[in-house]
Amino acid sequence: MADDFHTGCLHRLRRGRWSHPGNVYFISTATARKQPFFGKAELAQIIFDSLEWLQAQGRADIVCCVVMPDHLHMVVQLGQGQTLSALMDSFKGFTGRRINEAAKRDGPVWQEQYYDHCIRRDEDLNEIIRYCHENPVRAGLVEEADEYPFWRCKFEVDAP
Repeated sequence: MADDFHTGCLHRLRRGRWSHPGNVYFISTATARKQPFFGKAELAQIIFDSLEWLQAQGRADIVCCVVMPDHLHMVVQLGQGQTLSALMDSFKGFTGRRINEAAKRDGPVWQEQYYDHCIRRDEDLNEIIRYCHENPVRAGLVEEADEYPFWRCKFEVDAP
């Protein structure tokens, strides 16, 4: 019964998933079993290094990213010839291997699924960037968003 439930949920998450190069997407994904891998700076740095590589390759333009202990939020603009599925499969596969090597462990690092939302208006983009920026405050990790070390954004973020 549980396998049928998860298979159905994954199928519903993928149904209607559409991606187009040049569009901007808000993406959230969690670690396997919500394990808090990213409390360690060297593991969070793997995420940032991987995103910088994807950007250097023209596969995505990284608008912002916040690496929480057990999940990740990012806003990306897809590069030419890219789909969300290809980008996320590549990102999760590479970072999963690197994190397992660094942490001297085996097993899945990421949950299979991820949430995505196409951002169509500048107002929505600003709101989502602020949501990502404030996420560590809402989680009780810091008192001020600028104190959180695992946050990157190509824009200056104004206080809400």
